[in-house]
Amino acid sequence: MPITSLLALLSFPRVARLALGRAVLLALPALVLACHSGDPAEEAAGPPPRAQVKTVQALTQPLEEFVSFPATSIYPRKSAVTAPIAAYVTGVRVRIGDRVSAGQVLFTLETRERRALGGSITRIDPSLRDFGLQAVKAPASGVVSVLDQPQPGAFVPEGAPLCTVAESSQLVFQLSLPYEYHQLAAGQPTVTILLPDSTRLMGTVQAPLASVSTGQAEVYLVRPQNVTAVIPENLVVQVRLTKARHAAAQLLPASAVLSDETLDNYWVMKLVNDSTAVKVPVKLGTQTPEQMQILSPVFGANDRILSAGNYGLADTAKVKVVR
Repeated sequence: MPITSLLALLSFPRVARLALGRAVLLALPALVLACHSGDPAEEAAGPPPRAQVKTVQALTQPLEEFVSFPATSIYPRKSAVTAPIAAYVTGVRVRIGDRVSAGQVLFTLETRERRALGGSITRIDPSLRDFGLQAVKAPASGVVSVLDQPQPGAFVPEGAPLCTVAESSQLVFQLSLPYEYHQLAAGQPTVTILLPDSTRLMGTVQAPLASVSTGQAEVYLVRPQNVTAVIPENLVVQVRLTKARHAAAQLLPASAVLSDETLDNYWVMKLVNDSTAVKVPVKLGTQTPEQMQILSPVFGANDRILSAGNYGLADTAKVKVVR
């Protein structure tokens, strides 16, 4: 401190000198802290957090490539159930869509004469107990596809339609296959039939019909196997045909494969050590919603490919593998 400042301080009254000293002592820690402290953000900053990822290994196994086309359920053979006599419909024992067996009673009828006599017919002659009553039975096993008389009480003439039974054993799916794919249906191959409720049936492609549709498609009938549920007529399904078979395909989960916005370039993130992932361009083959075929490069059995947490990672990204 300069001598002039010291003399000026000594010239203050004692009380003023004490107050000034206290102020200097109180301000001294803040001054020291201000001189030694840096930017708080710089002190708090540490290494950037690492992305938490999961890994998988590429699998080599057989793979089938499919194409799917729509088809429609039809019942080529149908049996019309008609009234054998002119009578009143007294009972309807089926509903549309019901599966019925051959010989099952579908309707009960009563003639006008029987209705006119009423309960007195048995008093007239007990042997006439069943006079004027008629049970109409199913001519074949199948599904009730049309119900002409849904409620009892109507009077029907002889020969009037009561219902139609589509024979379930004759169920087929009509497939219109573009002609350029006709080789996929050659030799009556086994195919998968996908119903709208995700039910899967196996079926066999029959020989094509003689004509080609206006859209240059061949019409095939696909016969399903082991059908246990009732399938309505005109139901649209998907028939999946095998396009190619690969005996040993290199596969990765679809979540492991990344692409740019234009879907022109594909890559995966591969671990080169326990904490670094690098970008590896790949060439794809068959693709499904669940898995991708990797044509190149060929990954080793010990190569670890990121399957989760890989989105948006840069090349040589620092990661943390979690289970």
